Amino acid sequence: MRRALSCMENALFPRAALCLLCGDPRRAGGQDCLCPACREGLSRLRLRDQVCLRCMTPLDEHGRCAFCAAGGLEGLQEGFAAFRHRGAARELVMQLKYRYCDEAADALALAMAQCVPLGRYDALVPVPLHARRQRTRGGNQAEILCRALSPRLGLPVLNLLTRVRETREQTSLARGDRLRNVQGAFSLAGEARGLRLLIVDDVRTTGATARACAQALSQGGARKLGILTATAAVQEEGKHHGINA
Repeated sequence: MRRALSCMENALFPRAALCLLCGDPRRAGGQDCLCPACREGLSRLRLRDQVCLRCMTPLDEHGRCAFCAAGGLEGLQEGFAAFRHRGAARELVMQLKYRYCDEAADALALAMAQCVPLGRYDALVPVPLHARRQRTRGGNQAEILCRALSPRLGLPVLNLLTRVRETREQTSLARGDRLRNVQGAFSLAGEARGLRLLIVDDVRTTGATARACAQALSQGGARKLGILTATAAVQEEGKHHGINA
């Protein structure tokens, strides 16, 4: 229902005519629907320098990666993320997550695709929602991101996972409870044997959701597993903003 309403809004008031972030009707670019000022603000959040070479998480003041130190990539070979989870990047994620805005997905996917070296993976795998929650929400932000990423990376989208039990929203839980919340929540729904698979989600925080997905895919015989998200948050950012995985 929400998805249908969003499509109706886009037909009546084309989003491409407005900047997605500030609403400026005059200067939005056709490629990402952002005005120059908002595009510059988003660019400043790109994860390029002073990040972990294995997972692209921002390093702390001592040059250490708290995500890897806490076992964030357990069961995964590597991780990629385009932006810090704050400011313009966070706003685009919120538009994607709660309005299922294709233009927001395109703006995020443009940078996400640049993070992944070509030739390392065979397919994209979206993190699934429970069927009941997806019906209530009207869409799955990970699937929307995958549709935007697929032509850019030249990779098919394989729905190899299903969420077999409903879990609490990760944003409502302390960091230590998030892995328990999603442990065993995913099951294999297709053939993964021998494949190099890139799991896709909107936000990466503790990595609990990615690890739970990786466990199911690994049990199905996947050869290599990585995680790609639009944004990555460090612990201090996660205390102040609603974030999931």
